[in-house]
Amino acid sequence: MHMGKRTALLVATMGALVIGGAGAADAAESATGPSTLPLGGGVQQNRCDSSSLIGTIEITGGGEDITNETNCVNYSESGVSEQKNRCRTHSVVGPVTIALTPGSEVTNRTNCINVSESGAVTKQSNDCRSTSVLGPITIGPGTEVTNETNCLNMAGSGEDQGSGAPQ
Repeated sequence: MHMGKRTALLVATMGALVIGGAGAADAAESATGPSTLPLGGGVQQNRCDSSSLIGTIEITGGGEDITNETNCVNYSESGVSEQKNRCRTHSVVGPVTIALTPGSEVTNRTNCINVSESGAVTKQSNDCRSTSVLGPITIGPGTEVTNETNCLNMAGSGEDQGSGAPQ
């Protein structure tokens, strides 16, 4: 993924309207012993769970762009030793899209993102899963439905901030 696309994804993710649910980061002292990082080298972690019996139901009239998102984002300029996400999006039935006319785009997305600007983070991990027992279901003509789970880890330092390769 090119840097421009990563930056656009990060900006879009952080500024997007969250319909599904969101997790909050918590920086805490490390329980594993002393750290060589400043401020004790805390841990940022998210556990984001969105569950429903019947997943998102979208009825489109044509020409609409609809996005349902669950976002787990850890962001640190410095001082954390570990960033981790556990994201689950689950529905028994769905997501369901009913297209009345062609031309709509529906996106169901789960994003798990860890960003450390200093690059001093020693571990970044994502455990993301989107599941449905029966689905996704699309009824009707010409609607583009995208179901995706994105996991991104970025660490940089100095003038190269944010240019670390995704892991």
